[in-house]
Amino acid sequence: MNTNALLKFCAGCLALLLIGGILCSIGFGLGFWVRDLTQNRAEAAAITREIDEPETPLPVRPTSTPAPPAQPPSPQAIDAPQNFAVFWEAVDLLETHFDGEMLTGSALTDAAIAGIAIAADTCAAQPAPQEQITLPRPPRQAPQDFARFWEVVNAEYLRCGSDAATLDSILYHAVDGISAALDDRYTGIVPPQRAEQFRIDLESSFEGIGATVNEAEQGGVLIVYPFPDSPAEKAGLRRQDVIIAIDGVDITAWTLDEAVTKIRGAAGTPVRLTISRQDEAAAFDVTVIRARINIPIIDVEQRPDGLLYIALFDFSSRSVSEMRTALEEGLQAGARGVIFDLRDNPGGLLNAAIDISSLFIGEGIIASETGTRQFEHRASGNAIAAETPLVVLVNAGSASASEIVAGAIQDAGRGVLMGETTFGKGSVQSLFDLSDGSILRVTTARWFTPLGRQIDGVGLTPDISAIDDEQTEEDEALLAAVEYLLSPQTKP
Repeated sequence: MNTNALLKFCAGCLALLLIGGILCSIGFGLGFWVRDLTQNRAEAAAITREIDEPETPLPVRPTSTPAPPAQPPSPQAIDAPQNFAVFWEAVDLLETHFDGEMLTGSALTDAAIAGIAIAADTCAAQPAPQEQITLPRPPRQAPQDFARFWEVVNAEYLRCGSDAATLDSILYHAVDGISAALDDRYTGIVPPQRAEQFRIDLESSFEGIGATVNEAEQGGVLIVYPFPDSPAEKAGLRRQDVIIAIDGVDITAWTLDEAVTKIRGAAGTPVRLTISRQDEAAAFDVTVIRARINIPIIDVEQRPDGLLYIALFDFSSRSVSEMRTALEEGLQAGARGVIFDLRDNPGGLLNAAIDISSLFIGEGIIASETGTRQFEHRASGNAIAAETPLVVLVNAGSASASEIVAGAIQDAGRGVLMGETTFGKGSVQSLFDLSDGSILRVTTARWFTPLGRQIDGVGLTPDISAIDDEQTEEDEALLAAVEYLLSPQTKP
């Protein structure tokens, strides 16, 4: 074998060795790769088994979305109460007649809102949805921002729910807010339910059974005092009787106002009352025929010592005629002096005060009035007791018309004022009937005594102090008046 052939043979063997080494390396690499791949797949399968086949089954997730919680129904839209027009009636009257600076613009709106807020202050929040008032078209005289009032009303209705004020009462709360802002406690509105009783007080008469009543502890109406010769007394009703039914209807759960309204009625009509009496085992019925009842407003006594005692309880429409009658009869009987008792008399009608003062004062000014009008009230010239010795009894309960009379007599030197300092009400109120039956009471003036004294918040100081001791049976102030009139220095 020559040299070239040997070289070719060695080169071929070397090439085979290189190719074999490469193939072995590739074989080993593929083996390791397949091993790793197999191992990874096994681990992945194990992890998959742990997820797909847990030892404790997992809860199944629902495939549907749960329903949202139920929403409360939307409040029902309603119209504003029809009687709210009365609110604007009241505002117009206040603007025209109030003796003071009336609220306007935003101040009026704020005051009306304050009245609603005060009324809703004690309400218990109720979850039940309530009505929402559709904002009404404001009248011409309404402030530009009065829509805020209705927004507050609606907010309070949502908050208070079924405990909210009735729709018909909104206007009265709004007027109350204005009265409070005017800072005049004598200006305000009297709702229809109370206005009827207010009118009765002014007239001192009504149609009914004729008795003073109160609410019974266990429900019903307690007879406090049947008026003498009244239908109640004639039917046999007694003090402490309790009315538990009217015309067969149980009233033990009624308010006193509801029951009294039902008991009253036109004169000549019957009412059947079921009575519970302490010494009777069972309740029984009594039929009473209603009549016109004149509330006692005066107490008259012709005393054995020759003095005429007259106590006047109010200045109502009947007070002038009954006072005149008492004076005429007493003077004809030879009265040597008059004790005119105005203690705890809260007042009443201005004209009645002027006319009663004129029974004692022959001429001159009784009171002067300033405010929406300037006016002097003068004696009518019909005095029937212009010379008779006179003592006027007063105390802290003597107010308004009582103070007009007492102040006129004191300033004129016509009699002696005896007792305690009076209440101190020096303003005049005018009454206006509103279209819904309510009454608006407006301070329209301030009054002054004949000598120009303004007694508002101050009262009248008596000429002679005399205080009744409530712990004794005697009336010490009355005894002092008697002693004064019977003393030698008092002219007959």
